[in-house]
Amino acid sequence: MTMETINAMVFQGGGAFGAYEYGAFKALWDQGVTPNIVTGVSIGAVNAAVVAGCRNNDPPAALDALWSRISAVPMPGLPQGLHHLLSLSFNPGMYYTNPGLFFSPLTQTHFAVTTLLENTLNDLVDWDKLNDGPMRLAVTATNVETGLLEVFANYDGAAATGDGPSKRRRISALHILASGALPPGFPMVEIDHQFYWDGGLFDNTPLKPAFRALNGYQNTSDKQYRRSVYVFSLFPHRGVVPKNMLEVNDRKMSISFESKIDFDRKMYEKINRFREFAQKMDRGLPTDSPLREDPGFKDLLSYQPVPPPVFIELTEKYSLRELALVPGTDFTRETILKRSEIGYRIARETLDKVGQSSGG
Repeated sequence: MTMETINAMVFQGGGAFGAYEYGAFKALWDQGVTPNIVTGVSIGAVNAAVVAGCRNNDPPAALDALWSRISAVPMPGLPQGLHHLLSLSFNPGMYYTNPGLFFSPLTQTHFAVTTLLENTLNDLVDWDKLNDGPMRLAVTATNVETGLLEVFANYDGAAATGDGPSKRRRISALHILASGALPPGFPMVEIDHQFYWDGGLFDNTPLKPAFRALNGYQNTSDKQYRRSVYVFSLFPHRGVVPKNMLEVNDRKMSISFESKIDFDRKMYEKINRFREFAQKMDRGLPTDSPLREDPGFKDLLSYQPVPPPVFIELTEKYSLRELALVPGTDFTRETILKRSEIGYRIARETLDKVGQSSGG
């Protein structure tokens, strides 16, 4: 019997905080933890798409190119803080101010245009490789009209919030833009006559698609899979009681973006317990038992064991001055490099603690 390791990596959304994921991914890669599955939302979807479809077959180098391209351009003679503020209206690899705001501001639905990000993705991603290659990718977006989460994936079975089956999609830059269309900053994205906003509005941790993809690797009598899930967590789950309005906003964002993680984790712990119980029943049932044909029973038996996810907590404590500048929008080169280094260090420390430096 052969044993194969299958790794899934989950990229959260968080704007410029995605630079932490950039560094953390490089740390895992350097330790031999390479992904078979990547899921992402918002900036995490951008990171995941570049990893899955990079043209040079070198995901760390492709992420280097991505984050260099979406770094804000510094202007000589300006203080560092002003570089950040000026970048709010223009980022050379992501967006520019919506011209419609100057002509008809009351009829606009967004502040920026993301054509530059679409160009960046098309330059860095080989979409044929992403769609037809071995790495499984899933990104999420919120349907504006239904309010429901939808999953865009390059493999079958990546269902959305419901439990029904789903067909694979031909992923393009539009699907990644839809996943990161955070209102009112970025425009909603139309795909197949449906309009989408950022998937993080519904759930900022696309853990379910990762588990579903892992479940697609079915154990057999001659091949077994060792499954692992790594979650890049950008917002602290626990925090302190706020003492001012800036801290209120910071804590509100953290709760909004991290609140569903415990729910997902507990749900999959229950599924593992139900699966073990179903297997015990299966061993004791007569061969002609009608229960063997029950759809629910067969569904439980089909689930594959998945260990608890490894959460890589990529968070920092910001000063009130930094909170005033809204750190999630700080794409200045100096900040991106600093966060990448911090993400690398935290990921290495996390792997050392859990003892999971392994090949993929």
